[in-house]
Amino acid sequence: MKYAKNLGQIFLLDNNIAKKIVNALYYKKNKQSINVIEVGPGQGILTKYLLSSNLLIIEIDSRYVNLLRNKFPLLKQRIINLDFLKFNPLHFNFTNFILIGNFPYSISSQILFYILKYKDLISECIGMFPKDVGERIVNKRNLSGLTILIKSYFKTKYLFTVNNSVFSPKPRVKSAVIQIIKRNNKKNINYSILNKIVKTAFNQRRKKLKNSLKHILFKKNFSSHPIFNQRVEQLSVKDFTYLSRKVIINGCIK
Repeated sequence: MKYAKNLGQIFLLDNNIAKKIVNALYYKKNKQSINVIEVGPGQGILTKYLLSSNLLIIEIDSRYVNLLRNKFPLLKQRIINLDFLKFNPLHFNFTNFILIGNFPYSISSQILFYILKYKDLISECIGMFPKDVGERIVNKRNLSGLTILIKSYFKTKYLFTVNNSVFSPKPRVKSAVIQIIKRNNKKNINYSILNKIVKTAFNQRRKKLKNSLKHILFKKNFSSHPIFNQRVEQLSVKDFTYLSRKVIINGCIK
């Protein structure tokens, strides 16, 4: 079966690595059954190690949907032919689930935005990313706006590097397996406000916050805080969540 270049299909061939990825999941470590959504399983190298979970499979390529339904007949009704980025887990009553997949590298950022969109439903994600993307996700320095948003709601951990020789077709770069786990007690962070602050600050990243955030209304006297003399590259994730809690909501978010 030919690979679909337009879908960014790159398939893992090493069963030991596949097993290592799945065994890193929380429910595997604690021997608990839980809802799992696998994204882009291709030929099912991860799937066969996920059968003890309440598994739902999303595959965009109808050729592999048919292959998987033949390979795993008991999962036939739970293999969905759909673009994952358009998938709404609430339509399947998945309100607490783990996300796993060797994600297409062309949609790495979209996967992270999807996790943010359904952050209240996703308890954990383990996924394959290009190595440089994986490093940015876990890095504590040189943070991007997207990384700050992810780290505000999730803990991130670099699990291991995967050599490009164990894939077909062989990618040009090495890969990284990353774990993303929901933080506790983060419901008090208003996502709309945090997103507004992050986007505004990063769109004018050369300016000090007192200039880039001057149109956002903060609580009385807070604008005199020393943090406003800094630029975005000087701020931590905690700094951004701290700023978000000091915003006058009705004066900032429309």
